[in-house]
Amino acid sequence: MRKLVKTLVLCGLFLMALTICASADEIAYTTADVLNVRSMPSTSAEIVGQYPYGTQLSVTDSTDLWYQIRFNSGFAYVHSDYVKFSPVATPDQLALGERVVEKAKQYIGTPYVYGGSSPSGFDCSGFVKYIYSHFGVNLDRVAAAQSRNGYAVSADNMMPGDIICFAGYGGYGYVNHVGIYVGNGQFIHSPRTGYTVCIETLALSSYGNRIAGVRRIF
Repeated sequence: MRKLVKTLVLCGLFLMALTICASADEIAYTTADVLNVRSMPSTSAEIVGQYPYGTQLSVTDSTDLWYQIRFNSGFAYVHSDYVKFSPVATPDQLALGERVVEKAKQYIGTPYVYGGSSPSGFDCSGFVKYIYSHFGVNLDRVAAAQSRNGYAVSADNMMPGDIICFAGYGGYGYVNHVGIYVGNGQFIHSPRTGYTVCIETLALSSYGNRIAGVRRIF
């Protein structure tokens, strides 16, 4: 009897772990402004790092209220209260993303206007908000707020239509600019005064070193 009970308990824990950990069609990301990464699954354990809001995680296991994640060359733990799971892109999402890009391309050459959010002139977040409004999406107005719209994906997993958020060098600090990922390492945006809506290559501009996060809306 004891052996049977032990087996049932272990099976129950195994099934619980399966429901908690990310599956192949989900991504996990942080929801705290700053999430402590600890050496062990305990609030008294050493803090070995910190992740900002929206960081994508590689979850490998779960222990009670903690997730084990890949961290540097090993493993660490984050509290499950501050982790959310979202599905990866589906074919429908990919199709919508492509439509967003095609819509955005229609406004190439539109001048930058501070505070602008119409075809007579756009600032960066006004442009992104305007494009998404054509797809029934009401984004926040300013870049910093748009960096919290939708859900986070890693820069390695960007798809057309995703919003790229930029901050200071290395992606640190306040989000002060946004654009829409086009694909093939390029993005479309309304840069600054004296410029017009254009497509740029991330690797060939300073923006490639300023990515603070990527948001998927659909």
